[in-house]
Amino acid sequence: MELRLFVMLSELLMPQITSGIGIILVLVFFVTSLDLGSLVIDTITAAGKTYGPLPQRVFWCVILGLVAIALFLGGGLAALQTMAVTTGLPFAALLLLMCVGLWKGLRQAVDNKN
Repeated sequence: MELRLFVMLSELLMPQITSGIGIILVLVFFVTSLDLGSLVIDTITAAGKTYGPLPQRVFWCVILGLVAIALFLGGGLAALQTMAVTTGLPFAALLLLMCVGLWKGLRQAVDNKN
C-alpha cells in the first residue's frame, strides 16, 4: 500500500525526478501538518493566545513528532491513519452539534424578526 505512489510514478516519464518530487511533497505535507497541529495545541494550552511562549510551542512540536514516529514505527501507515480517524471522529460529532445549534439560532432569529 505504501509504495503505490512510486509504482504509479514509475510509469510516467522521468520516474526518478517525479519520485523525488513526490517524496519532497510528502515531507512538506507532514512538516506543515505537524506545525499546524502544534500551533493549535499551543494556542489551546496558552489560553487562546495566538503567540504563546516559544518553548511551549517547541515542546508540543517535539511531542507530536515523537508520537507520529512511534506510531509509524509501531504500526506503519495504517497506525497513523487509524489515529487520524480516531481523533477526528469526536470533532466530527462536535461539528454536527454546532451545525444543529447554528440552524436553531438562525431559525430563532428569523422568527423574532417576523
